[in-house]
This record gives sequence, C-alpha cells and structure tokens, in this order.
Amino acid sequence: MVLGSALFLALLLLRLDKYAALVHRPSETSTKIVIYTTERCPHCKKLRRDLAASAIPYKEYDVEKTLQGQLGFWALRARGIPVSVIGLKIVYDFRIEGIQKALADLGYPYRPAAQN
Repeated sequence: MVLGSALFLALLLLRLDKYAALVHRPSETSTKIVIYTTERCPHCKKLRRDLAASAIPYKEYDVEKTLQGQLGFWALRARGIPVSVIGLKIVYDFRIEGIQKALADLGYPYRPAAQN
C-alpha cells in the first residue's frame, strides 16, 4: 500500500511538472511578459513600477500566494525573485540590463519610474 501511494505521488508530481512546463515556460513564438514576484520583495515592487511607468502590459504571479506562481517558479527552475519571462527570454533576479534588452527585443522601451 505504501509503495502504491509512493508511485501515485511520483506520477502526480511528474504530471504536475509537465503541466507547469507547458504553461509557464515560454514557447518558440512567445511575445508575452510574465513576472513571478512576492508582495514584500522590494525589487519586485520596483519592477512593477518600472513596467507601469513604461506602459508595458504584463501578467504577474505571486509565488507565495498562488499555485500558478509556485508552479511557474518550479517550472522555470528559479531560485530567487523576481523572475521575468519576456518573450523567449527568462531573466532571473532584478537584472536591469537583461530586462531592458529582452523588452527592447519585443519592441518595448524600458523607462524606469522616477524615484520618490
């Protein structure tokens, strides 16, 4: 019975991994912008402000509060936040140069918000 439960759990995790990869890893033709964040992360707040100031549309997943956020974080093999999926590129952490280049490749000018 324990072996059956372990096998079931292993198959479930494998299915979940395949689902997460299908939904959260960028496809060959992706032009979407998705960020994985937490509410309390200061770099995540800055990224949100900068994207809004640049009028760049994006989708956001909270990795602490949503299952989709957790699955995406897992599928992207992330270790820290924020994680930005910009078109085909994945930018780990708050690397301005990488974010700016990936956005430029999609035709979006990145203009950081003024500091308050």
